Amino acid sequence: MLLRLPTPACITTICFMILTWSCWSVVADGDLSHAPILPTSKDNNTQQQLLCLPFGACEPCPEESLQQPFCQPFGNRRLMHCVNITSPSNPPSPPSEHSPSQPHPEGETLAWESCGRIISQERADFFEFIACNVFFAIVALFVLFVRSRRLQAIQARQLAARIGLIRGNNGRR
Repeated sequence: MLLRLPTPACITTICFMILTWSCWSVVADGDLSHAPILPTSKDNNTQQQLLCLPFGACEPCPEESLQQPFCQPFGNRRLMHCVNITSPSNPPSPPSEHSPSQPHPEGETLAWESCGRIISQERADFFEFIACNVFFAIVALFVLFVRSRRLQAIQARQLAARIGLIRGNNGRR
């Protein structure tokens, strides 16, 4: 009795069905009972007490600060100016823009926030990646062209030797 091997189309269909079933089972198990509990206002009222505004652009973290939470996950940080808005001595005005030479206003706290990727750095990295790929493509095409020309010359010599065009007596018959 001969066993029939499954066709590649049948194997692909079975793999697709298993993948679909596993994805649906993960989605079906994702109920809301495992959702994180958000803190209430009386548990964590720092968000109501401080008003923080970004000051400046994102910048790379120095080497000694890379392990700090404000440098995670991309290694970039941004300066924040925070004001306590519940303080009776301080009116609830947002942090002001001031020059670095002036002292910080009374009650203002400087902090760092984690920020995403720096757009100019990511753009430069992207174009560097594209330039490297173009360079590798040009080198690969050059090697392909040289190799195909060499192979074509070898095959032409072999064909000429088979049909007798090349002889040792200066091409005379």
